[in-house]
Amino acid sequence: MRQVNRELAALQARFLSYYNENLGNKFAGLEEVRQKYLFFFWKWLFIFAALIVGLIYWCGVWPALGAYFDSKAGEYTIAAILVVMFLTLSHPFAAYKSETKKQTMDKILAFFGSFRYAEGRGTDERVLRKSGLIGRYDRQYGDDFFTGTYNGVNMQVSEERLVVVVRTNKGSRESTVFKGIIIVLDMNKPFSGQTVVRSDWGLFNFLMSAPRCIIKNETVKLEEVCLEDSVFERKFEAFSNDQVEARYLLTTAFMERILEVKRRFHGRKIEFSFFDDKLFIAVSTGKDMFETTSLFSTTARYGRMREVVSQFYSVFSIIDLLKLNKKTGL
Repeated sequence: MRQVNRELAALQARFLSYYNENLGNKFAGLEEVRQKYLFFFWKWLFIFAALIVGLIYWCGVWPALGAYFDSKAGEYTIAAILVVMFLTLSHPFAAYKSETKKQTMDKILAFFGSFRYAEGRGTDERVLRKSGLIGRYDRQYGDDFFTGTYNGVNMQVSEERLVVVVRTNKGSRESTVFKGIIIVLDMNKPFSGQTVVRSDWGLFNFLMSAPRCIIKNETVKLEEVCLEDSVFERKFEAFSNDQVEARYLLTTAFMERILEVKRRFHGRKIEFSFFDDKLFIAVSTGKDMFETTSLFSTTARYGRMREVVSQFYSVFSIIDLLKLNKKTGL
């Protein structure tokens, strides 16, 4: 942990110098944009508050209006008003976030390597399906997405949410099946089969079924792999169609490093899959990542940027930890 803290502190110091030279002016210029969206938010919040107070008053003065809002038609009217309020008040947050990232994210990523940033994209559906980690989902919502090369390794990182549509008596609702970061890395170890590693379910492991994966255009049910590392075994369950290849990939050194990756994401759920000479990593997170600004905080404050640098450090250190840029061994 001390080594991690030293590495991160050194990275923060280098990035601060880079920020002052390349990004400070951009963020200073965004302050006027922030003020514009902040004014929009407060203006419409005041308007909606006045509207609600006025409706409450007139419902008391005018019984017919109160009776209307007690009716089914009134319920629909209230629902429509709430939807309009939500869409209007959320607009400045989304617009400011989008504008900020379009102007700054490429420059931030350039500090770490050669990357291209895109907004609103997600992982290719075929890759999600083939990973053996993502269950059925109906809709995909992409947020941050970037591809490029870090320390000689091609990679893709996406922040996304996958949901299923649940039918109810009153219509339907969305239920989240995954929310977090998906990382796809090129491997320098060739392999022909597929190995999937899931988070341990503890006492409920008996309910975990072996994943079925598409290998060479055929659907194959993977078999459980018994691993030698007892610490790793308590935290993960491994499955593969090739026991020998699974042990070739899941070496003791690799397992130690993936546990370190898990620690760097503060103990959040992490699962991964080897297929098509790639390593697919799914990290469940409880909050939005890579948020460099806030509508309620001046862009002159560096604090949020410090947190974002730490998040990028957690992502890119996976390659350093797993030594994926080396041709031999993990």
